[in-house]
Amino acid sequence: MLLRSAFVFSCDCPYSPEELEEVLASRKFSGIGQLDVDHLGWINPKEVESAPLVHVVDSIYLVALQKESKIVPASTVKKKLAAAMAEAEKREGRPATRKERKALKDQVYESLLPGAPTRIKHTFGVLVPSRKQLLVLTSSARCVEDFHGVFTDSFMKRGMRPSFRKLRTVEPPSRKMTEWLLNNECEGGFMLGEHCELTHEKSKIRYTAHELDRPEIREHLLEGKSPVKLGLRHESTTKFIITCSSADDDLGFSKIHYGDNDGKSEGDASADEIFDADLVFSVTEFLGIANELFEVFGGIAADADSLASEVESL
Repeated sequence: MLLRSAFVFSCDCPYSPEELEEVLASRKFSGIGQLDVDHLGWINPKEVESAPLVHVVDSIYLVALQKESKIVPASTVKKKLAAAMAEAEKREGRPATRKERKALKDQVYESLLPGAPTRIKHTFGVLVPSRKQLLVLTSSARCVEDFHGVFTDSFMKRGMRPSFRKLRTVEPPSRKMTEWLLNNECEGGFMLGEHCELTHEKSKIRYTAHELDRPEIREHLLEGKSPVKLGLRHESTTKFIITCSSADDDLGFSKIHYGDNDGKSEGDASADEIFDADLVFSVTEFLGIANELFEVFGGIAADADSLASEVESL
């Protein structure tokens, strides 16, 4: 399993695999109910029934959150609601009030839930307890929110409240990204890639598969636009995109590719061996690059733990 995207968190909750297993068991996935809109819970990361919820490889713990959601098309609700309203108005001999329309819409929606198809999504997390670090392997803010909520609730059901926060850099990422684009040069072992996204108020400009030394990019920056996404290459041949939120403090990583080492397997290794080897390799590679990038951005802000010595601890 290769890591392709991640947000980095500090996670101040020391535990063994057995202790973590007990914690997650309180929110084990049990299946969506007939009238539930969605259901979230922990599963075995390899989706092996009756297997542990925590998959341990060396000093890495892999966990997986499953979300099952009902799909109720808006067009179906609209059609059923129109028919129900017409029937109600004929019966009552008057138009429905706003409150009655809302109540009727809720009834129609609930009546469609039991037979609605479902969609399943997985969000993985990697914990390195020796450094109290957690990677949430997604580029979606909603998936991070779901993971945070269920992870925290799992601990609270055991009478614990874990510290769980994103690692934020001293220097705002957007400021450093602007500097690199203006100078067409990065610091440390990084080089500009072929992707960037600039925003200003409601406007957005995206460049994909382009060299970033274009004069118009510099002009946009001088006019006040700010980068929120930037493609980078590392001297190790790994390339990725960094993103920062509108608040300019949350740094995320997406579309991570490991150059010549991407997706390689050795010899006659089994699928399980390849899964574990890819996981250890990509987490180690990613943490090394993340640590270096955080240092270039002035280090980790005072309210979060440092990633220093992260790779050595694996």
